[in-house]
Amino acid sequence: MSTALYCGRASEISHTKLMSLINVSFGALTPESALDGLLPKCYREHYRPQDQNYVITEDGTPVAAVGAYDHEINVCGRRLACRGIGNVAVHPEHRSKGYMQMAMKKALVDMVSDDIVLSTLAGHRQRYQYFGYEKSGAQYCFNISPQNIRHLFKDLPAPYTLKLITDPDDTLIDEIIRISEKKLYFPVRPREKYLDVANTWKADLFAFTDDSNENRFVGYCIMSKSGTVTEIDTKKPEYLMGMIHSVYAYLNKGFTVNIPSFDLESVSILAPIAEEHSLGVAMMYNIFNYETVIEAFMALKLSYTTLSDGELTLLIHGFAKDEALRITVKDGKHTVSPCDSASVDIELEHLQAIELLFGPISVFREKQNALIRSWFPLPLWMYSADEV
Repeated sequence: MSTALYCGRASEISHTKLMSLINVSFGALTPESALDGLLPKCYREHYRPQDQNYVITEDGTPVAAVGAYDHEINVCGRRLACRGIGNVAVHPEHRSKGYMQMAMKKALVDMVSDDIVLSTLAGHRQRYQYFGYEKSGAQYCFNISPQNIRHLFKDLPAPYTLKLITDPDDTLIDEIIRISEKKLYFPVRPREKYLDVANTWKADLFAFTDDSNENRFVGYCIMSKSGTVTEIDTKKPEYLMGMIHSVYAYLNKGFTVNIPSFDLESVSILAPIAEEHSLGVAMMYNIFNYETVIEAFMALKLSYTTLSDGELTLLIHGFAKDEALRITVKDGKHTVSPCDSASVDIELEHLQAIELLFGPISVFREKQNALIRSWFPLPLWMYSADEV
Protein backbone atom coordinates (compact mmCIF):
# COMPACT_ATOMS: atom_id res chain seq x y z
CA MET A 1 0.00 0.00 0.00
CA SER A 2 1.39 3.42 -0.96
CA THR A 3 2.00 6.10 1.65
CA ALA A 4 0.02 9.34 1.40
CA LEU A 5 2.54 12.21 1.53
CA TYR A 6 1.77 15.84 2.28
CA CYS A 7 4.20 18.77 2.11
CA GLY A 8 2.91 22.16 3.15
CA ARG A 9 1.87 24.39 6.02
CA ALA A 10 1.33 22.66 9.34
CA SER A 11 -1.82 24.63 10.24
CA GLU A 12 -3.89 21.47 10.73
CA ILE A 13 -1.29 19.83 12.98
CA SER A 14 -1.74 20.23 16.73
CA HIS A 15 0.80 22.22 18.72
CA THR A 16 1.55 19.11 20.80
CA LYS A 17 2.31 16.94 17.77
CA LEU A 18 4.49 19.57 16.11
CA MET A 19 6.56 20.24 19.23
CA SER A 20 6.92 16.51 19.91
CA LEU A 21 8.32 15.98 16.40
CA ILE A 22 10.74 18.92 16.70
CA ASN A 23 11.98 17.95 20.17
CA VAL A 24 12.44 14.28 19.27
CA SER A 25 14.27 15.22 16.08
CA PHE A 26 16.76 17.34 18.04
CA GLY A 27 17.09 14.88 20.90
CA ALA A 28 15.57 17.46 23.26
CA LEU A 29 13.87 14.91 25.47
CA THR A 30 13.83 16.73 28.81
CA PRO A 31 11.89 19.86 29.86
CA GLU A 32 15.20 21.68 30.29
CA SER A 33 16.37 20.96 26.73
CA ALA A 34 13.01 21.31 24.95
CA LEU A 35 12.94 23.92 22.19
CA ASP A 36 9.82 25.49 23.71
CA GLY A 37 12.07 27.23 26.26
CA LEU A 38 14.93 27.85 23.86
CA LEU A 39 12.84 29.95 21.45
CA PRO A 40 9.70 31.13 23.27
CA LYS A 41 8.99 33.73 20.54
CA CYS A 42 8.45 30.86 18.09
CA TYR A 43 7.03 27.97 20.08
CA ARG A 44 4.62 29.26 22.71
CA GLU A 45 1.25 27.71 21.95
CA HIS A 46 -0.57 31.04 21.54
CA TYR A 47 1.85 32.04 18.75
CA ARG A 48 0.70 29.01 16.72
CA PRO A 49 4.05 27.83 15.34
CA GLN A 50 2.07 25.42 13.15
CA ASP A 51 1.18 28.34 10.88
CA GLN A 52 4.87 29.12 10.32
CA ASN A 53 6.05 25.55 9.82
CA TYR A 54 6.17 23.36 6.75
CA VAL A 55 5.62 19.70 7.50
CA ILE A 56 5.94 16.41 5.71
CA THR A 57 3.30 13.94 6.82
CA GLU A 58 3.02 10.23 6.10
CA ASP A 59 -0.61 9.14 6.22
CA GLY A 60 -1.35 12.21 8.33
CA THR A 61 1.52 11.71 10.80
CA PRO A 62 4.10 14.54 10.86
CA VAL A 63 7.62 13.19 10.27
CA ALA A 64 9.57 16.33 9.24
CA ALA A 65 9.25 20.07 9.79
CA VAL A 66 10.95 23.31 8.75
CA GLY A 67 10.08 26.53 10.56
CA ALA A 68 9.89 29.78 8.59
CA TYR A 69 9.22 32.67 10.96
CA ASP A 70 8.31 36.20 9.85
CA HIS A 71 9.86 39.34 11.27
CA GLU A 72 10.94 42.78 10.05
CA ILE A 73 13.90 45.10 10.32
CA ASN A 74 13.87 48.85 9.79
CA VAL A 75 16.88 50.19 7.90
CA CYS A 76 16.94 53.97 7.46
CA GLY A 77 13.15 54.10 7.36
CA ARG A 78 12.80 51.14 4.99
CA ARG A 79 10.93 48.18 6.49
CA LEU A 80 12.38 44.93 5.14
CA ALA A 81 10.29 41.77 5.28
CA CYS A 82 12.38 38.89 6.63
CA ARG A 83 11.69 35.22 7.29
CA GLY A 84 14.11 33.15 9.35
CA ILE A 85 14.56 29.41 8.97
CA GLY A 86 14.68 27.30 12.13
CA ASN A 87 13.90 23.84 13.51
CA VAL A 88 14.93 21.96 10.36
CA ALA A 89 13.79 18.66 11.80
CA VAL A 90 13.34 15.10 10.53
CA HIS A 91 12.22 12.31 12.85
CA PRO A 92 15.13 9.87 13.41
CA GLU A 93 13.11 7.00 11.94
CA HIS A 94 12.36 8.89 8.71
CA ARG A 95 15.72 10.28 7.65
CA SER A 96 17.41 9.79 4.26
CA LYS A 97 14.07 10.11 2.46
CA GLY A 98 14.69 13.61 1.10
CA TYR A 99 12.11 15.17 3.42
CA MET A 100 14.39 17.98 4.61
CA GLN A 101 14.97 19.07 1.01
CA MET A 102 11.25 18.89 0.20
CA ALA A 103 10.25 21.09 3.13
CA MET A 104 13.10 23.56 2.62
CA LYS A 105 12.28 23.97 -1.07
CA LYS A 106 8.61 24.58 -0.30
CA ALA A 107 9.54 27.18 2.34
CA LEU A 108 11.84 28.97 -0.10
CA VAL A 109 9.29 28.98 -2.93
CA ASP A 110 6.80 30.65 -0.62
CA MET A 111 9.37 33.23 0.55
CA VAL A 112 9.85 34.33 -3.04
CA SER A 113 6.11 34.45 -3.79
CA ASP A 114 5.45 36.30 -0.52
CA ASP A 115 7.98 39.06 -1.41
CA ILE A 116 10.31 38.30 1.47
CA VAL A 117 13.51 40.24 0.74
CA LEU A 118 15.97 38.31 2.90
CA SER A 119 16.18 35.24 5.10
CA THR A 120 18.59 34.07 7.77
CA LEU A 121 19.45 30.81 9.47
CA ALA A 122 22.14 29.27 11.64
CA GLY A 123 23.58 25.99 10.42
CA HIS A 124 26.38 24.18 8.67
CA ARG A 125 27.70 26.28 5.81
CA GLN A 126 27.91 23.76 2.97
CA ARG A 127 24.62 22.13 3.96
CA TYR A 128 22.69 25.36 3.48
CA GLN A 129 24.61 26.75 0.55
CA TYR A 130 22.54 24.29 -1.50
CA PHE A 131 19.52 26.40 -0.55
CA GLY A 132 21.11 29.77 -1.33
CA TYR A 133 22.40 30.70 2.13
CA GLU A 134 25.90 32.03 2.76
CA LYS A 135 27.79 33.31 5.79
CA SER A 136 27.87 37.08 5.59
CA GLY A 137 27.44 40.35 7.44
CA ALA A 138 30.14 41.75 9.73
CA GLN A 139 30.18 41.48 13.52
CA TYR A 140 32.77 42.97 15.87
CA CYS A 141 33.50 40.98 19.03
CA PHE A 142 35.20 42.81 21.93
CA ASN A 143 36.65 40.83 24.82
CA ILE A 144 36.67 42.75 28.10
CA SER A 145 39.07 41.28 30.65
CA PRO A 146 39.35 41.81 34.43
CA GLN A 147 42.63 43.63 33.80
CA ASN A 148 40.89 46.06 31.45
CA ILE A 149 38.36 46.87 34.16
CA ARG A 150 41.00 47.16 36.89
CA HIS A 151 43.13 49.63 34.93
CA LEU A 152 40.21 51.66 33.62
CA PHE A 153 38.17 52.03 36.78
CA LYS A 154 40.63 51.33 39.65
CA ASP A 155 38.56 50.79 42.81
CA LEU A 156 35.57 52.86 41.73
CA PRO A 157 32.18 51.18 42.21
CA ALA A 158 30.13 50.36 39.12
CA PRO A 159 27.76 53.27 38.43
CA TYR A 160 24.66 51.36 37.35
CA THR A 161 22.47 48.47 38.51
CA LEU A 162 21.44 45.70 36.12
CA LYS A 163 17.77 44.87 36.53
CA LEU A 164 16.74 41.50 35.08
CA ILE A 165 13.42 41.94 33.27
CA THR A 166 11.09 38.96 33.71
CA ASP A 167 7.66 40.61 33.50
CA PRO A 168 6.47 41.13 29.89
CA ASP A 169 4.47 44.16 31.09
CA ASP A 170 7.46 45.87 32.72
CA THR A 171 7.40 49.53 31.64
CA LEU A 172 11.19 49.45 31.20
CA ILE A 173 10.53 47.51 27.99
CA ASP A 174 8.81 50.63 26.63
CA GLU A 175 11.94 52.63 27.47
CA ILE A 176 14.08 50.05 25.67
CA ILE A 177 11.90 50.18 22.56
CA ARG A 178 12.03 53.97 22.55
CA ILE A 179 15.82 54.15 22.44
CA SER A 180 16.04 51.27 19.96
CA GLU A 181 13.61 52.83 17.50
CA LYS A 182 15.56 56.10 17.43
CA LYS A 183 18.37 54.29 15.62
CA LEU A 184 18.77 54.15 11.85
CA TYR A 185 18.75 50.36 12.13
CA PHE A 186 16.38 48.59 14.48
CA PRO A 187 14.47 45.32 14.63
CA VAL A 188 10.67 45.67 14.53
CA ARG A 189 9.61 43.72 17.62
CA PRO A 190 5.95 43.68 18.70
CA ARG A 191 5.58 45.14 22.22
CA GLU A 192 3.54 42.19 23.48
CA LYS A 193 6.20 39.77 22.25
CA TYR A 194 9.30 41.78 23.14
CA LEU A 195 10.41 39.79 26.18
CA ASP A 196 9.97 36.47 24.38
CA VAL A 197 12.12 37.82 21.53
CA ALA A 198 14.80 39.02 23.95
CA ASN A 199 14.83 35.61 25.67
CA THR A 200 15.82 33.87 22.39
CA TRP A 201 18.47 31.17 23.03
CA LYS A 202 17.63 31.52 26.77
CA ALA A 203 19.25 34.95 26.87
CA ASP A 204 18.32 37.53 29.51
CA LEU A 205 17.09 41.09 29.07
CA PHE A 206 18.57 43.68 31.45
CA ALA A 207 17.85 47.35 32.03
CA PHE A 208 20.59 49.59 33.44
CA THR A 209 19.43 52.05 36.09
CA ASP A 210 21.23 54.82 37.95
CA ASP A 211 20.41 54.35 41.63
CA SER A 212 22.01 57.67 42.51
CA ASN A 213 19.49 59.46 40.30
CA GLU A 214 16.07 58.06 41.19
CA ASN A 215 16.71 54.77 39.34
CA ARG A 216 16.94 56.65 36.06
CA PHE A 217 16.96 54.32 33.03
CA VAL A 218 20.19 54.68 31.02
CA GLY A 219 20.21 51.68 28.65
CA TYR A 220 19.74 47.97 28.18
CA CYS A 221 21.48 44.81 27.08
CA ILE A 222 20.62 41.28 26.05
CA MET A 223 23.09 38.78 27.47
CA SER A 224 23.55 35.03 27.02
CA LYS A 225 23.81 32.71 30.02
CA SER A 226 27.54 32.36 29.28
CA GLY A 227 28.04 36.12 29.59
CA THR A 228 28.15 37.30 25.97
CA VAL A 229 26.42 40.63 25.43
CA THR A 230 24.69 40.16 22.09
CA GLU A 231 22.90 43.53 22.07
CA ILE A 232 23.52 46.75 23.98
CA ASP A 233 22.23 50.28 23.60
CA THR A 234 22.17 53.47 25.63
CA LYS A 235 20.21 56.68 25.93
CA LYS A 236 23.51 58.52 25.47
CA PRO A 237 26.88 57.21 24.18
CA GLU A 238 28.68 58.54 27.27
CA TYR A 239 26.82 55.96 29.40
CA LEU A 240 28.38 53.00 27.59
CA MET A 241 31.64 52.85 29.57
CA GLY A 242 29.70 52.80 32.84
CA MET A 243 27.45 50.05 31.47
CA ILE A 244 30.50 47.96 30.57
CA HIS A 245 31.84 48.47 34.11
CA SER A 246 28.45 47.47 35.51
CA VAL A 247 28.23 44.28 33.41
CA TYR A 248 31.61 43.25 34.77
CA ALA A 249 30.50 43.93 38.35
CA TYR A 250 27.35 41.87 37.76
CA LEU A 251 29.21 38.90 36.26
CA ASN A 252 32.43 39.21 38.27
CA LYS A 253 34.35 37.89 35.27
CA GLY A 254 35.49 38.92 31.80
CA PHE A 255 32.96 38.92 28.99
CA THR A 256 32.44 39.57 25.27
CA VAL A 257 30.38 42.30 23.61
CA ASN A 258 29.12 41.84 20.04
CA ILE A 259 28.60 45.05 18.04
CA PRO A 260 27.36 45.62 14.46
CA SER A 261 29.90 47.22 12.16
CA PHE A 262 27.73 50.30 11.60
CA ASP A 263 27.61 51.21 15.31
CA LEU A 264 30.72 53.37 15.14
CA GLU A 265 29.93 55.17 18.41
CA SER A 266 30.13 51.91 20.36
CA VAL A 267 33.10 50.65 18.33
CA SER A 268 35.02 53.87 19.00
CA ILE A 269 34.51 53.38 22.75
CA LEU A 270 35.21 49.64 22.95
CA ALA A 271 38.06 49.25 20.45
CA PRO A 272 40.61 51.25 22.50
CA ILE A 273 39.84 49.46 25.79
CA ALA A 274 39.13 45.81 24.90
CA GLU A 275 41.83 43.25 25.56
CA GLU A 276 41.06 41.55 22.26
CA HIS A 277 38.77 42.18 19.34
CA SER A 278 37.85 40.27 16.21
CA LEU A 279 35.77 40.64 13.08
CA GLY A 280 33.58 37.76 11.99
CA VAL A 281 30.14 36.68 10.81
CA ALA A 282 27.25 35.62 13.01
CA MET A 283 24.86 33.84 10.65
CA MET A 284 23.91 32.85 7.11
CA TYR A 285 21.83 34.99 4.76
CA ASN A 286 19.81 34.42 1.62
CA ILE A 287 18.90 37.47 -0.46
CA PHE A 288 15.74 37.30 -2.58
CA ASN A 289 15.62 40.96 -3.63
CA TYR A 290 19.06 42.47 -4.14
CA GLU A 291 17.73 45.82 -5.30
CA THR A 292 15.86 46.42 -2.03
CA VAL A 293 18.58 45.08 0.27
CA ILE A 294 21.45 46.92 -1.46
CA GLU A 295 19.50 50.19 -1.50
CA ALA A 296 18.64 49.99 2.23
CA PHE A 297 22.06 48.99 3.52
CA MET A 298 23.86 51.45 1.24
CA ALA A 299 21.71 54.17 2.83
CA LEU A 300 22.86 52.89 6.22
CA LYS A 301 26.52 52.91 5.19
CA LEU A 302 26.24 56.44 3.84
CA SER A 303 24.93 57.54 7.25
CA TYR A 304 28.32 56.96 8.87
CA THR A 305 30.97 57.08 6.13
CA THR A 306 31.77 58.71 2.79
CA LEU A 307 31.54 56.64 -0.39
CA SER A 308 33.28 57.54 -3.63
CA ASP A 309 31.13 59.04 -6.35
CA GLY A 310 30.59 56.67 -9.26
CA GLU A 311 28.41 54.17 -11.05
CA LEU A 312 28.43 50.37 -11.11
CA THR A 313 26.26 47.97 -13.06
CA LEU A 314 25.78 44.36 -11.95
CA LEU A 315 24.03 41.31 -13.30
CA ILE A 316 23.26 39.02 -10.38
CA HIS A 317 21.95 35.53 -11.03
CA GLY A 318 20.04 35.55 -7.76
CA PHE A 319 18.31 32.74 -5.95
CA ALA A 320 14.86 34.18 -6.71
CA LYS A 321 15.57 35.83 -10.07
CA ASP A 322 18.19 37.51 -12.21
CA GLU A 323 18.65 41.18 -11.35
CA ALA A 324 20.46 43.71 -13.54
CA LEU A 325 21.12 46.75 -11.37
CA ARG A 326 22.66 50.17 -11.74
CA ILE A 327 24.09 51.59 -8.51
CA THR A 328 25.14 55.22 -8.34
CA VAL A 329 26.59 57.43 -5.65
CA LYS A 330 26.89 61.20 -6.10
CA ASP A 331 27.46 63.83 -3.42
CA GLY A 332 26.54 61.45 -0.62
CA LYS A 333 23.29 60.27 -2.24
CA HIS A 334 22.68 56.93 -3.88
CA THR A 335 20.29 55.20 -6.24
CA VAL A 336 19.76 51.52 -7.03
CA SER A 337 17.61 50.76 -10.04
CA PRO A 338 17.12 48.12 -12.76
CA CYS A 339 19.23 48.43 -15.91
CA ASP A 340 19.84 46.67 -19.20
CA SER A 341 21.46 43.29 -18.60
CA ALA A 342 23.16 43.24 -22.01
CA SER A 343 26.17 45.26 -20.93
CA VAL A 344 27.15 45.34 -17.27
CA ASP A 345 30.41 45.85 -15.41
CA ILE A 346 30.30 42.58 -13.42
CA GLU A 347 28.26 39.39 -13.67
CA LEU A 348 27.83 37.45 -10.42
CA GLU A 349 26.40 34.15 -9.29
CA HIS A 350 24.19 34.24 -6.20
CA LEU A 351 26.66 33.14 -3.50
CA GLN A 352 29.41 35.20 -5.11
CA ALA A 353 27.17 38.27 -4.97
CA ILE A 354 26.48 37.79 -1.23
CA GLU A 355 30.22 37.54 -0.61
CA LEU A 356 31.15 40.58 -2.72
CA LEU A 357 28.36 42.85 -1.49
CA PHE A 358 28.09 41.88 2.17
CA GLY A 359 30.92 39.54 3.20
CA PRO A 360 33.61 40.87 5.57
CA ILE A 361 36.15 38.81 3.61
CA SER A 362 36.12 38.69 -0.19
CA VAL A 363 39.28 38.02 -2.18
CA PHE A 364 37.25 38.62 -5.33
CA ARG A 365 36.31 42.09 -4.07
CA GLU A 366 39.92 42.93 -3.23
CA LYS A 367 40.84 42.33 -6.88
CA GLN A 368 38.26 44.86 -8.12
CA ASN A 369 38.65 48.58 -8.67
CA ALA A 370 38.83 51.23 -5.95
CA LEU A 371 35.16 52.16 -6.36
CA ILE A 372 33.97 48.64 -5.50
CA ARG A 373 36.39 48.40 -2.60
CA SER A 374 35.09 51.76 -1.33
CA TRP A 375 31.41 50.79 -1.44
CA PHE A 376 31.46 47.22 -0.19
CA PRO A 377 30.89 45.36 2.03
CA LEU A 378 27.56 46.86 3.05
CA PRO A 379 26.67 46.48 6.76
CA LEU A 380 24.14 43.63 6.49
CA TRP A 381 23.04 42.79 10.03
CA MET A 382 20.67 40.85 12.27
CA TYR A 383 20.75 40.75 16.08
CA SER A 384 20.99 37.36 17.79
CA ALA A 385 17.56 37.88 19.38
CA ASP A 386 16.01 38.00 15.90
CA GLU A 387 17.56 34.71 14.80
CA VAL A 388 15.66 31.46 14.73
